[in-house]
Formats: sequence, C-alpha cells, structure tokens
Amino acid sequence: MSYADNVYKNLVNDICANGTWDYNEDVRTHYKDGEKAYAKSLFGYQVKFPKGVVPLITTKKVFTQTAIKEMLLFWVHQTVKKEDFDNWNVKIWDEWMKEDGTLGDSYAVQFQKGERNQVVELIKGIKENPKSRRLMTSFWDFENAPNKALQECAWATQWDVRNGQLNLILIQRSVDTALGLPFNWFQYSVLQHLVAHCCGLEVGEFTHQMGNVHYYDRHKFLLLEQVNYDMYVSEPKILINESLKDFFNTEISDITLLNYECSEENFKYDIAV
Repeated sequence: MSYADNVYKNLVNDICANGTWDYNEDVRTHYKDGEKAYAKSLFGYQVKFPKGVVPLITTKKVFTQTAIKEMLLFWVHQTVKKEDFDNWNVKIWDEWMKEDGTLGDSYAVQFQKGERNQVVELIKGIKENPKSRRLMTSFWDFENAPNKALQECAWATQWDVRNGQLNLILIQRSVDTALGLPFNWFQYSVLQHLVAHCCGLEVGEFTHQMGNVHYYDRHKFLLLEQVNYDMYVSEPKILINESLKDFFNTEISDITLLNYECSEENFKYDIAV
C-alpha cells in the first residue's frame, strides 16, 4: 500500500471502531431512491502528509482529471456556471445546480468581494509577505447562505511559508470518506503544487483538518473491503509545467500526474445528497 492508502485505512478503521451512528436522528441526507442516508462519524480529525507525498490512494481509482478540472474551474476560472462545467465534462455538481444553472453564491463566488479577490491577495501575500499568518482563503459566508446551492464542505485554507517550502492546511466541515475524501486530498495537493510553483517555492506539508468525518450505511462494507485491498506501493508525483508563471493562466495540460497505479476493482458507492 502507498502512504496515502495507509492513512486512509487508519481513518476508516477509526470511524468503524470509535464512530457514532445517527440512526436515531431525523437526518437530512438521502440517496437517489429517496431512502434516508444514515452515517457513522467522528468529530475532529487531522491527517498530515509530509513533503514529497502526494495524497492519492491506490485501492480504488480516483478520477484525477475531473479533480484537476474542478479545482481549476473554482480557483483559476472562478466560475460556478453549469455551462462551464459541462464544457469540461465535469458532472459532479449536476445534483446541486440551481434553476438558474449555477451553484448560487457557493464556492468560487466567494473569492471576489468588491474590488478584492482572495486568490489574488493570497498569491500576492505569499510572494511579498511570506511570513504572514494571514495567508488564508474562505468560502464561508453566513449572510449569503440562503443563496447557496449548498454549504461548502471544504471551506477554508491556510498557507505557511518556511524554509523555502509552501505548507497547506485544508479545513473541511463535512467529509464523505468513501466518495469525497480521496478526491479532495488529491485536488488540494495539486492546488498546493500549483501555487508553490507560481510563487517559486517547493511543496511542503499538506494537513487536512476535518470536522465531521463519516461513511454512510450503504458504504460501510464495501469501504472496509476496499481499504483492505492490498495494491500498489509506488508513490505518484505531480509535475507543473516549468514555463508556467502566472497562476491564472494555468491550463489542464500544465499539470502532469506521474507513476499513478490503482485498483481496477469497481468500488461503486451510492451518492448521498
């Protein structure tokens, strides 16, 4: 197993051993067939990946190109329009799109506040004031919450520069372990590589701070089978095009994933919304 596989397996086993089911609650989440989706969860969980480790599991296939595209749509193009997602064949948000064909005031909309843009200010801060403790972004917006298609799960980042390396903390309020977690780990690692490259830094540690981390009742047995599926030990690498200088000019072709091998087993999980 890879480093990420072991971290992932330990997390799943921890939920299994120490988590709490919400069977007695009137839960909001449900499956496509209308049945309620109950979850077993822990609250307050942190994992850390050291420099040189790409957090990409091998026990099931992670759709890496879709993860990269979604990250670029939010962080580079800063769009929440269905037509933009459709143009890149990204369908993961179709279940949440509003009638106007957008995600409302969710995600990328929050980057632009008046004349200031969070991502522009972040990159400027990393370059000009790397010792700042205010290198952060946030999607959270209590005032405009009713206008959002959904409340953001991965909602904040904090960045740190030391010893020529760019470290990242991702803060996430709700973590779907079977479906969302492997996807989020990889795409925020790609983001970290991309920002580090454009700021002339090496990639440092990646830390994921989770609030409610859970798996759903229909996921449990398949997930336990998946994490015990002994696969590859090779560690993947992310490469950024050396000629890329401006973060906002990033193209999909500027990002290359090397040495990724994964299971071909069809671990398919029902989506809970």
